[in-house]
Amino acid sequence: MDMRKVKISVVTVCYNAADTIVETIESVLGQTCEDMEYLIIDGLSGDGTAELIRKYENDPKVRTVFETDSGLYNAMNKGTDLCCGEYVIFMNSGDQFYDERVLADMLPCLDQDLVYGNVLRRRADGEELEKYHGKHKLMLLLLSGRMMSHQSLFTRTEVMRRLRFDEQYRICADYDFVVRAKKQKCSVRYVDRTVSIVENVAGLSSRVNNYDLMRKEDDRSLKNSYPLFYYLIKLPKGFVRCIKRARENQK
Repeated sequence: MDMRKVKISVVTVCYNAADTIVETIESVLGQTCEDMEYLIIDGLSGDGTAELIRKYENDPKVRTVFETDSGLYNAMNKGTDLCCGEYVIFMNSGDQFYDERVLADMLPCLDQDLVYGNVLRRRADGEELEKYHGKHKLMLLLLSGRMMSHQSLFTRTEVMRRLRFDEQYRICADYDFVVRAKKQKCSVRYVDRTVSIVENVAGLSSRVNNYDLMRKEDDRSLKNSYPLFYYLIKLPKGFVRCIKRARENQK
């Protein structure tokens, strides 16, 4: 890989992802944007993932790393440290860009610390286009325990390296990153462009048995950065969660 400065770094971290890694790699390398690089970081998979990745090592846009890590966010931090791009976006194994012009279309819009678009989520019960545009103020999203999809989020690499993912969080370090970026008054821009397609059944935070941990980590992050807001909404948020839990138990 030519170590010249590029505009966009796409990072995929994976472990034992032989069933999904090829579709993600093909989606990234199919982009028409030339001003990009692709980092694939494998945690020493044992299911043939590494062999599939190595088939792409001759592509000049591709850089690969094969070594152990201490978890998802440790691998993502490692990817950030290796980026040559001015902006970075993370695409998990199984995720795909919405079409081949996503990066080319988003490139002229990358003028703030965080720039994000829309995501198409595929669930067992169908597809949903998720948009968090102007009427969804970022602080309101964060207070409700939500954020834009990290597969639609382009972050200035300097900001990503400075704030990093807090590896104490098992499944919500991306939410915590956005909370801290908001706290530090990082600039944010929304672009009405569908960036990625996400298989929601596979994500860590989408698994039902991770909901309680996700909520605890969301609360801890919000309390650390915005304690006043945390205590103001603690009771009403708890009430809403009880209702949601009751509905979940009825399914």
